[in-house]
Amino acid sequence: MNKVKKLSFLGETIYCGLDVHKTNWKVNIRNKEMELASFSQDPSPDLLNNYFKKNYPDAALEVVYEAGFCGFEIQRSLTKLGIKCIVVNAADVPATDKDRKRKDDKRDARKLARELSDGDLKGIYIPDKLMEHARSLVRQRHRLVQDQTRCKNRIKHMLMFSGIKIPEVEERWNKKYITQIQTFAYESMYLKSAVELSVEEYLQIRRLLSQATRTLRKLSLEPLFRSIQTFLRSIPAIGLINGMVIQTELQDIRRFKTLDSLCDYAGFVPDIRSTNDKKTVTGITKRCNEFLREALVESSWMLIRKDPAMLMKYNEYKKRMNPNKAIIKIGKHLLSRIRYVWSNQKEYEIGLL
Repeated sequence: MNKVKKLSFLGETIYCGLDVHKTNWKVNIRNKEMELASFSQDPSPDLLNNYFKKNYPDAALEVVYEAGFCGFEIQRSLTKLGIKCIVVNAADVPATDKDRKRKDDKRDARKLARELSDGDLKGIYIPDKLMEHARSLVRQRHRLVQDQTRCKNRIKHMLMFSGIKIPEVEERWNKKYITQIQTFAYESMYLKSAVELSVEEYLQIRRLLSQATRTLRKLSLEPLFRSIQTFLRSIPAIGLINGMVIQTELQDIRRFKTLDSLCDYAGFVPDIRSTNDKKTVTGITKRCNEFLREALVESSWMLIRKDPAMLMKYNEYKKRMNPNKAIIKIGKHLLSRIRYVWSNQKEYEIGLL
């Protein structure tokens, strides 16, 4: 009897593009030469792995999907199954005008698989799970700060719209000021109820913000953060909150091989438009880690007050550019110092240029 030859794709690479959604995945599979399959499936890494084992046994497998609501759990699950998987920034996936105007899930999955097979996609950094969870806590506190500001503005707008001025106290949002708002003689019960609800919302958010800050303080003392926080907070401009923002957003300073790549990630670089011999600089890039850049700019303003060397640098920059551009230059210096103290495990020294 003739022996049945076992199916094997040993030595070949199969590429897979995923367009992921909550209820289903659009899957496109190809090799270097052609598209092999296109289908929908339930959102399950195990189901996809079983398909690969059945149809392409022994093949090297590479999968790609765009970063989004599903985070990195799909990547982690596929990696555990022995499948190489990268996550890409959607803005980095090349797209034609036709792709943008006739966009659908099937087309997106096909495009991802094709670009992966051509080697044109670069995956983003996959964070450690514990560090990712810590980052979620830090970002949630940031959102609470934004919500608190919105509540204050709503209350101020409501009072101003109704022609009400709270007498005898400055607007500092302390206990005395809030009591004045609550006990003011409003013209009607409807306005009084609206103000009371807004104030109660503000107080609730303030309590949550206080709780988040206490939790963050405890977190900074954990072994994962303690030593790095010591070095970061030796920089006089960086306190608890910004120190935790910087560490949880950067996560691992070693992944940035150069200072330029670190500045690029933080958004301290310009956008440039160049054609023929004409080059236009359009200002600081919109592509950035917004949480990190905000923390760095805030810390930079503090740094020029506390470090004479940085104040001197700032004054030099200000002679040839406006203050906002000058502070971005200081932000680059601050990033350089963060990189140094973090990488070398040394505390910051004031007064060094």
